[in-house]
Amino acid sequence: MNKLSLKISLFYLVGIAVILVVSLFVMHNLLVNQQVQNELENLLQRGNSHRDVLMDNYDEKTIEHVVLMEDKARTEVVIMNGEGNVAGASNNAFKHIKDEWLSENEGIVEDDWRNEPFLASISKINSGGSVIMLKPTEQIQSLIHELNRHFFVAALLTVGFLLFSLYFLSHVIIKPLLSIRQAAGKLSDGQVITVPETRRKDEIGELARAITKISGDLHQIQHTRKAFLTSIAHELRTPITYIKGYAGLLKKEHSAYGGIIYEESQRLQRLIEDLFELARMEENSFTIQPEQTEMTSFIQDIIDRMQLVFEEKEISLQLKTGAAFTKQIDRNRFEQVIMNLIDNALKYTPAGKAVKLTVNQDCITVTDEGPGVNEDALPFLFDRFFRVDSSRNRETGGTGLGLAITKEIIEAHDGKISAENTLSGLRITIDLKGVAS
Repeated sequence: MNKLSLKISLFYLVGIAVILVVSLFVMHNLLVNQQVQNELENLLQRGNSHRDVLMDNYDEKTIEHVVLMEDKARTEVVIMNGEGNVAGASNNAFKHIKDEWLSENEGIVEDDWRNEPFLASISKINSGGSVIMLKPTEQIQSLIHELNRHFFVAALLTVGFLLFSLYFLSHVIIKPLLSIRQAAGKLSDGQVITVPETRRKDEIGELARAITKISGDLHQIQHTRKAFLTSIAHELRTPITYIKGYAGLLKKEHSAYGGIIYEESQRLQRLIEDLFELARMEENSFTIQPEQTEMTSFIQDIIDRMQLVFEEKEISLQLKTGAAFTKQIDRNRFEQVIMNLIDNALKYTPAGKAVKLTVNQDCITVTDEGPGVNEDALPFLFDRFFRVDSSRNRETGGTGLGLAITKEIIEAHDGKISAENTLSGLRITIDLKGVAS
């Protein structure tokens, strides 16, 4: 289940369940206690009524009349005389009298309806006698059982309503949101989407229509950008070739202006080549040709070729490798990646410092001993045209596209690339776990 739907469902379910359990428990106890209290009050009131009659006419005929009345009722009566003997009783009820009741003052003397067979009350007569009323607790227990059954049915109906509400919530609200989320995921991949919920008339429908419109607008912008990038890269390659060629001739004649034009044309040519490379990636014509490659010797060969440049700048280039391993890589493209990362490290490492490469089965790291990168800039390091310090463009000759192209190549191999600052400089890590072996 999706995280959002799980959270909402659990919150809704637990909240309603707690409210339901607490409400039913409180209501059940109130009703049970109220019912028992009513029975006790009625029992005492009935005993007091018989007592009042006997106080006016305490004779055998009146006693028989009271006993006869209780013979047909759901209660029992026992009439005690002043000597403590039974003067009259309905249905041999005197057998259920407890001795401790007789020592009690008048009122309720037994109210344990759960464990005792009878509820009991005593009403005192002026002559010293008393009227003891008994009510079988079996009747109350039966009534409570019926009440419990009604509560159980009510709980089942409430649970059924709750489950229906969850179903309604998930299909009317959560499911459309999940559909919109999935569509938004495709939108981030550059696909044109149409969210199914656009026909709805509520806020979800408005959101779906807005996302669908954004999708169309973004697709048009991306299409225009790709077309422009491809066109400008193709159109600039030819004139820059001529400019570089004639600038080279001027440079040979030891013209200072010719040297400047030649250097700038070289920088511009690198930018155009990067743009052309980026255009191919944008048009999805960029492909890799992976082949089984032993990685340690492959990278060692690149290091050997670049050592001379590092020696000229008095920077140490160090390689640390583990056991030999193989990966399925496009050798030309991956060489472009490694050389680009090493070249970047070289540009920002001062003389007398070192650039270190570590290679193992899981990752390749390139660590320099330069100034590092501002933490705020790290998330954008692999964005196109991003420069940590734009004022250093001429000094380093960078275009701001090298790391973006590197990231595209790594991800085409199903790898990942990341950057972090260390105590000594900047470390760039290529995660090889996703690259086929």
